[in-house]
Amino acid sequence: MSGAFVLDSVSCGYGGKDILSGFSASVERGALTALIGPNGSGKSTLLKLLGGVVGYRGSAELEGRELRSMSRAEFGRAVGFVPQQTKISSPFTVYEVIAMGRLPYCGLFSKLNAEDDAAVLDAAGRAGVSHLLFRRASELSGGEQQRVYIAVALAQDPDIFLLDEPTSALDPSQSVRIFSILRELAAHGKTVVVAAHDLNAAIPFSDRYIALRGGALASQGAASELDEKVLGPLYGIEFKKYTSEEGGRAWHPSAQGF
Repeated sequence: MSGAFVLDSVSCGYGGKDILSGFSASVERGALTALIGPNGSGKSTLLKLLGGVVGYRGSAELEGRELRSMSRAEFGRAVGFVPQQTKISSPFTVYEVIAMGRLPYCGLFSKLNAEDDAAVLDAAGRAGVSHLLFRRASELSGGEQQRVYIAVALAQDPDIFLLDEPTSALDPSQSVRIFSILRELAAHGKTVVVAAHDLNAAIPFSDRYIALRGGALASQGAASELDEKVLGPLYGIEFKKYTSEEGGRAWHPSAQGF
């Protein structure tokens, strides 16, 4: 296999219990890949593995280098990780939180230079939080905080973006905005991996998908090839496809599956 990430017979988990077991897959570079599957299938664990957050057995490579051989500084410059919604409780302003994305370049105790400041302001604008820059991040709503986390990754400007349910707290308008940004990143050669529950929000913007079930690879392929035959067995319920006049597709689970 070839790709930005290549995983071969990887097993990992928490507290001595494996969540992923013998997992093998590759993540295509310069593409937006959606991780899909039911709750507990291993999507978040896979993202943490790719982000160097959890240990593993087997082989996991980033551009030909074993992940466990890379330093935290190397990871910080190469990979941006947006975790599943986590409450910001620190007293920092939004500007200060977004500026943390520049730490791989300027260090912990260095002042931001003009380039860093420009990167923070640009990231805030793209994520739609410019008007919040001097608010305390802890005072923001869940959706606003989620956009701040995304701005941190944008300010970091890594080659690889890993995002765990990045639009779970956002309204439809903001969700489209964020996925449009991710689509643009992939179009400019960035590798983007998104764990998503909302298929109809993520798949229209995706190039590829990786489907997980029970900690194993269920299927993978082009997002344009995803259909009811994949989704039904994956989620254990019948899906119906709807096609818009413009040719867009949407899938809805059928109540007859219960």
